[in-house]
Amino acid sequence: MSTNVRLKVAYKTPQSLVGEYTRSVGQGGVTLETRKALPLGTRFTFELHAGGMPRPVEVLGEVVKVEPRPGERFLLTVRYDGAEDRSALDAVLQFIFAQEEQNGLRRFPRMPLHLRAREADPRAPFFYVRDISRGGVGLEVEAPTLPREVQVGAPFLMEMDMTEGPLLLHGEVAWTSSVPRKGAAQAMTPGFGATFGRLRPDMLQRLEALMVLEHLPPAPWRARVSFGLDAVSRMP
Repeated sequence: MSTNVRLKVAYKTPQSLVGEYTRSVGQGGVTLETRKALPLGTRFTFELHAGGMPRPVEVLGEVVKVEPRPGERFLLTVRYDGAEDRSALDAVLQFIFAQEEQNGLRRFPRMPLHLRAREADPRAPFFYVRDISRGGVGLEVEAPTLPREVQVGAPFLMEMDMTEGPLLLHGEVAWTSSVPRKGAAQAMTPGFGATFGRLRPDMLQRLEALMVLEHLPPAPWRARVSFGLDAVSRMP
């Protein structure tokens, strides 16, 4: 008989909830340090609460690995099943989109999306997708400065493998910036935004499925980014 564990996690805003949801679901699971060794097969229900939302988003998981740690502690690896009730998640997404439209600052509402991206060159730094919309995408770079190829006006392409096929989002770099990192007075996080061009109907359909977190990529989520001539040569 398997054990069932319910764990509540609170977030300040719906945006931070969705950001963490996409980060952890994109990784395929989560690791937890505990004082008790739970048996393999233990079922987890993660209740994700956000300020202003009446119902939590529930994510189901199962313990697939248990590792002893120093100090009589244990590291649990919980794999997500993805069989949660979608109604609460849909309500959070609708709240975010309605809030974005009400603010009226952007043509397209943005959705928080946290996943890692990389160029073909293995020496290139990691990029992190932070948000996405029907009109473009925002990324940060894990480096002191932006790579030379990331310049306003440069052709841009982001590729992801979705369950329904590849997603190719082409456009150009629209802006670049550097903002202070949290907890660091001097360190800066370089970032940039890209706007999408005219996407093919099948690509637009896959993008819209990603925007509402349906037909998601298989975990772990990965994206490839390219710039300049490399991006142009790979564009659909």
